[in-house]
Amino acid sequence: MTLPLLPGLVERTGVGSVADVESHTGWITGVYTLALFLFAPAWGALADRIDRRWVLAAGLAGSSVALWALTAPFSMRGLYAVRAIAGLTSAAVLPAIFAYVVTASAPSRLQRRFAWIASATALGFLLGPALGDGLAGPTRASAGGDSGLASLPLDVVAIVGLLAAVGVLGLPPNRSIAPSPGSARSADERRIVRSLLFTAVVVLAITVAEVGVTLAARRAPAAGPVSLYFALCSGVMIAVQFWALPRLERRLGEPRLVVAALGGLSAGLCLLALSRGGFVTATAFVLAAAGIGVLIPSLAVRISSAAGARQGWAMGRQAAAANLGQAVGAAATGSLFALAPPLPFLIAGGLTALAAGAAAWEGAARRTP
Repeated sequence: MTLPLLPGLVERTGVGSVADVESHTGWITGVYTLALFLFAPAWGALADRIDRRWVLAAGLAGSSVALWALTAPFSMRGLYAVRAIAGLTSAAVLPAIFAYVVTASAPSRLQRRFAWIASATALGFLLGPALGDGLAGPTRASAGGDSGLASLPLDVVAIVGLLAAVGVLGLPPNRSIAPSPGSARSADERRIVRSLLFTAVVVLAITVAEVGVTLAARRAPAAGPVSLYFALCSGVMIAVQFWALPRLERRLGEPRLVVAALGGLSAGLCLLALSRGGFVTATAFVLAAAGIGVLIPSLAVRISSAAGARQGWAMGRQAAAANLGQAVGAAATGSLFALAPPLPFLIAGGLTALAAGAAAWEGAARRTP
């Protein structure tokens, strides 16, 4: 929700030129993402030491207060600080949620529940920008005076977040379960690192698709509204995670399914390099979204199964890897797109194809006695 509002919030600090507004918007977004990257592993490690409800409640409450603070008039330094605090506190949420679910779930249900988390995240990404887009006009108008129209929805969302933080404390207690001395299972660090690399590549790829299509739409508005492609992407992801993922896993097995999903994501990216909007772009987004819908929960399960008792630490590292992929993907897409529009899609598609090959090799190695 915040990203479409940022240009108006930057203008409210007194920045005059369009170039400065765009530059600060990008840097403020980068500060938020950097805070997520830096602090997610630390929050995850804390979630392994104390009741995970407290970590989750702290993340929800802190991010809600930071969102609420955006309604106040800030200098540019204050705006940077508020977004950094928002990233620091938001970094606690996903590691604590994943670690809580691992401890509270039977292993056979973990894949489905991780898919639910991924679907909830996709739904938030679908609804948030649409809401923020609707508020962007009133926020820009508020730079000249009254900010009531913009502040009321931020107040409501912040209050909902604070209520959620209180509600989390009503859940059953949840702590890391240390294995008994005779059955201790240490973390498989090599498998975790490979899965973290796959996570970074996957998130980089979908970021390239989203940013690249957005830039292409600015050059050729007749290609179609970008919001429809993003809505299609989120819808396909949710459908795959709720309905198709369990059936595909039973039919193909998890290793082959991951390879096929990486291949589909690579094909979608390469198709985006050739498309000019319309049906071809929609098809590319369907391929990419189907791959993402499989990969996000499947890689989370891989990391969880290899993490032993350090679930929060491992899931925090996955959140950090995802944020790193997002930051690199967003930064690289703009530069590469300026050189040649198909270039970011082709490079991301190639990286994803290499990841598919590595996943296939890993699966073959694990099957070899």
